Amino acid sequence: MKTFLFGLAIVALAAARSTAAPDAVPHLRRVAIVVGANEPPPGHQALRFAHEDAKRISDVLRRVGDFADVKLLLDPHPRELLAALQDIAAPGGGLVLFYYSGHSDGRSIFPHGETLAIAEIRDRLAQMNAQIRVGILDTCRGGEWTQTKGFTVGPPLDPIDLLNVATEGTALIASSAGLENAHEAEAVKGSFFTHHFAAGLLGAADTSRDGDVTLQEAFDYAKERTVRDTALLAPTPQHPSFDINLRGRQDIVLASTQRSASALEIAAPRQLLQVIHLDSGLVIAEAPPSASPLRLAVAPGQYLVRRGEAGRVWAKQVAVRPGETIKVTEADLQLSGSPRIAVKGVVPIDRASSSPKRWWILQIAAGVSTGPTRIWGTTPVARAGGDTMQTGETLERSAELTGGLTYGITDRLTWAVPVPAFAYRFGQAGALELVPRAGLTGLGYSSIEGLIGTVDVGAAVRAWASPTVSFIAAGAADWDFNTGGLVSREMLTTSGNLGVAWEPSSIVALHLGVGLAVPHRTADPPPELMAPPLTSTVSIGSIQTLGYRALPLVQVYVTPKLSLDGYASWSVDVHGGSVRDRYLGGITWAF
Repeated sequence: MKTFLFGLAIVALAAARSTAAPDAVPHLRRVAIVVGANEPPPGHQALRFAHEDAKRISDVLRRVGDFADVKLLLDPHPRELLAALQDIAAPGGGLVLFYYSGHSDGRSIFPHGETLAIAEIRDRLAQMNAQIRVGILDTCRGGEWTQTKGFTVGPPLDPIDLLNVATEGTALIASSAGLENAHEAEAVKGSFFTHHFAAGLLGAADTSRDGDVTLQEAFDYAKERTVRDTALLAPTPQHPSFDINLRGRQDIVLASTQRSASALEIAAPRQLLQVIHLDSGLVIAEAPPSASPLRLAVAPGQYLVRRGEAGRVWAKQVAVRPGETIKVTEADLQLSGSPRIAVKGVVPIDRASSSPKRWWILQIAAGVSTGPTRIWGTTPVARAGGDTMQTGETLERSAELTGGLTYGITDRLTWAVPVPAFAYRFGQAGALELVPRAGLTGLGYSSIEGLIGTVDVGAAVRAWASPTVSFIAAGAADWDFNTGGLVSREMLTTSGNLGVAWEPSSIVALHLGVGLAVPHRTADPPPELMAPPLTSTVSIGSIQTLGYRALPLVQVYVTPKLSLDGYASWSVDVHGGSVRDRYLGGITWAF
C-alpha cells in the first residue's frame, strides 16, 4: 500500500487552572461533532473509508464516552461544518470533541471536496466556551491498495500554532511522525490508527483494568498496533507521536466500559487474543496478556474469540445479547485447525455470502460443455420448442463462455448487474444465514416467440459448522415466458440442491453440491411441433450459487481480490440416462 494518513488531536484546558483528578473528567458534560468526507477535490479519487472512520468514532463516543450529544456529518459543505461548530452546545466547564476524516494537504481539509483552512477550525475551537477541547484530524493520501485521502503532506503542524488559544495545558496526538507515510486499509475498513484508537476506547487499552480508558492508554494501544501493521503491510512503518503537557492533571479519561449495557469479558488471557465481529469479519479488538479480566464494550452480535499459534487456531464463537455480559476464558477456546484466520488481513473479499458494500465482483469463465446453461447454478433441462436433445440424440461438445457481475449496494443487498435481479443476506456470518433472491434474469425478442424472458426466485440457507466449513441448501424456481409470437415457450423449472463449502487453507476454497431440477410446462405447445417430453435431471459438481454469484468447484486465491476458478459439473437425465458434462476455467476479481 502507498497511502498517507496524518491525524492529530489537541486537548486544551481553559486558562483557569484545574486540580481535578483524572476520574473526575468523565462527569463533565460532553458534546462532539464527527465528520467523514469521502467526496474528493477536483482531479482526485473519492474515498472509501472516511465515512466508516467517522461512524466508528461516533458509535464509540455514544456508547462508552458519556457524550450527551454526538452530531455525525457525512460530506457536509464547509459552511455546514463551520455552522455546526458555531452552534454546538458547549457549556462552560464541559468537553467539546471535533473529529474529521477525509482529504487534506496538511494545511487544509476538503469536506465535500471543497477547501477549508485548518486555521478556521482552530478559530472555531478557540471561541468555544469549554473547559476541554479535543480536535482530531485523520487525513491521508492514496495508493494502489488503499484509497486516496489527500495530495502531498505539508510541513509538520505546530501544536501551539494549531490551537492558538490561552491554555492551561495541551496534549497532541499525531498518527504519523513528521512527514512519514501513514496508512489505511481494506483489512480494517478504515485507517489503522483510528481503528485501533477506537478499539482501545472500547476497553482493549484498559491496562489498569479499572473500566476507564484514558487518553494515554488509548494512544499507547493504538501506537503499538499501528507500527506493527504498517511495518508488515507498508513500505514505510508509521510512528504515531504523543506530546502531553496538562497542568494540574496527569491524564484524561475518555471512555468507561461500564457505560455499555452489553459487553464481552475475557478472563485473564495468558496470550494475545483477537475478537472478531462475525457480521463484518473485522478484528475489532485485541486482548493482550494480563493477570486481570478485560471487559470489552461490544455491541450486541456474534463474535469469535481466537488465538493463533504455530499455524493453528483456537477459537470460540459467542453471541452477545442486549444488556448481557458474556464471559470467555482461554480454556473455552477449541482447536479449529484453520491456519487462515490466524493471519490478520488476508481474508478474500468475495468469501462472504454477499458482495461487500460498494464492491464489484466480476466472474468470467470459458471452457466446453455438452449443453447450454442460462446462468451458473441452473441445471440444464429439456425445453419446449425443438431446441433440446431428442431421445437417443448424440451429445456434442461445444465451446462455452459465460460470466457474471454483482455489486454490493450494502454489505447485505447485492445487485446482479445489469438486470433487475437482487439478493439480500439475513443472519450473521459464521452462524446461520439466509440469502433470498429474485429478479428478471433474462429478456430478449424472437420473431417466432415475440418478447421472451426469464423470472427467477430462490433462496439459499448457509449454516456454518466451523470458521472454515459451511453447508448450503438452496431452492429456486425459474419461469420462462414469451408474449405473442407463433410459439409458446412458457415453462416453470423448479430446482433444489445441497452442498458444502470448505476452506482447507488460506488460499483455497472448495464448493461441491448435488441437486435436482424438474421442468413443468405452463402452456401446451401446438401438437404439430411434436415437442420432446420433459425430463428431470440430477446434477453434481459446481452447481451452487449464493444470491447470483457462482460458487466454483475449486477456487485458488492469488490475492485477496483475485482468484483462479475451476468449474466442473455432471447432469444425468433421470429418464433417458444421458449425461451432460461441463468444464470451465476462469477468474473472480473484486474491485
